[in-house]
Amino acid sequence: MSARERVKVSRSLSLPRQIGGADRVLAMGNGLITVLLCYSCGFDLVMLPAFLALGVGVHVFLRWMSARDPWWRLVLIVYGRYPDVHEPSPMHRSSARFRRPYGFDQDLSC
Repeated sequence: MSARERVKVSRSLSLPRQIGGADRVLAMGNGLITVLLCYSCGFDLVMLPAFLALGVGVHVFLRWMSARDPWWRLVLIVYGRYPDVHEPSPMHRSSARFRRPYGFDQDLSC
């Protein structure tokens, strides 16, 4: 009976997929919106550099967010699924089904 050997896993295999350092889905969406804006202005020589600079600026922001926390988009998706529960005078503890996970502003002291 052989024991399992430890194997190194590449860091890129354990992180979400990225394009240019930004989250893949958001980077593709940003590129699509930038191309559509450039196309909608009729490739005007004044607006084209402005839209390209805006697209690059948004990509730099997405890259910065992904460098801080690679999973930030997925965390926000999970966060958005949990509703806020407002009970002015709670009589009992609300069920775990309708509560946000700990750390998402519900159980933290102000």
